[in-house]
Amino acid sequence: MENTENKIRHIYCIEGNWNKHPHSNQSIKPILDLLFTFSKIKYIYKKCITKRDFIKGLQSFTQKRYSNYTVLYIAYHGRKNRICIGNEYITLKEIADVLEGKLNGIIVHFGSCSTLNTTEKNITDFINRTGCALISGYKKDVPYIDSSAFELLYFNVLNTYKTYTSIKKNIVSKYPTLVDILRFTFLY
Repeated sequence: MENTENKIRHIYCIEGNWNKHPHSNQSIKPILDLLFTFSKIKYIYKKCITKRDFIKGLQSFTQKRYSNYTVLYIAYHGRKNRICIGNEYITLKEIADVLEGKLNGIIVHFGSCSTLNTTEKNITDFINRTGCALISGYKKDVPYIDSSAFELLYFNVLNTYKTYTSIKKNIVSKYPTLVDILRFTFLY
């Protein structure tokens, strides 16, 4: 087993609204709080409810002051090859346009339904254009509680194992049922 105690993968999270009520308290932030409390994984959390705010959040992430945050967690409703921001959509290609060449070594996780239910070409194009180390997410619509519980486990595994091969091996071997039910995918 490879341990990464010396290099914790901190999380930069951008989250949208989970329902139409503007003051809803539904959020993945409690998951991030748990990770910090029990695993000392620091996080930056930004609520971005418009497409403009989302793009600003992405641009902010690429600033030098966030260089210790090596996981970009995008938590929104999703559809095939895109995320939903209110009544608008933004595709993987559009996200890659904003982040082109700026994610060297970064892990990008889409905590959104079906976003990675797309062609391998779209995913490899995203990886190649942004320079991210790996991309993960779901290929189907996923229940909120199930995916949140899985993401808690996933982010913990990201901080337990160093290589992407060992991360993938451990996620698949420890949580095969969740990986299968959620159609979780992981490409690097």
